[in-house]
Amino acid sequence: MMPIFEQVLDKYPNSVKIVFKHLPLSIHEQALPAALASMAAAEQGKFWEYHDELFFNQASLGSEKYLEIAQKLGLDLKKFSLDMMRPSLRKKIEQDVAEAKKAGVTGTPTIFVNGMKLKNRDFAAISKLIDAALADGQK
Repeated sequence: MMPIFEQVLDKYPNSVKIVFKHLPLSIHEQALPAALASMAAAEQGKFWEYHDELFFNQASLGSEKYLEIAQKLGLDLKKFSLDMMRPSLRKKIEQDVAEAKKAGVTGTPTIFVNGMKLKNRDFAAISKLIDAALADGQK
């Protein structure tokens, strides 16, 4: 998981839920396969671990690397490979893309807090929005 999200979860362990949405940009040849691979890993409870490995290895992404990462994380490789080809995972990515388009998202990463798009993506800015949302919820 990205360090900023770890900070958020540490500060707000019972108040915040992180939701990850895919937006594989067509300018990145490996974006869609990487998204499918991370979702296949999620089917085995390893989304964030796989996500982190993808970012660490982004210069060498490809079908061999996806399997290598899956093996490193102890995933069932047969299930992983089959899951990557599941139409339902591709459909979920298409839904994420449609939601991003509707929300005006054009690039990644984009962070929202309770539907508000962050312009400043540092911890202090996120914390300020979360604190305000929590205060509004208590009124």
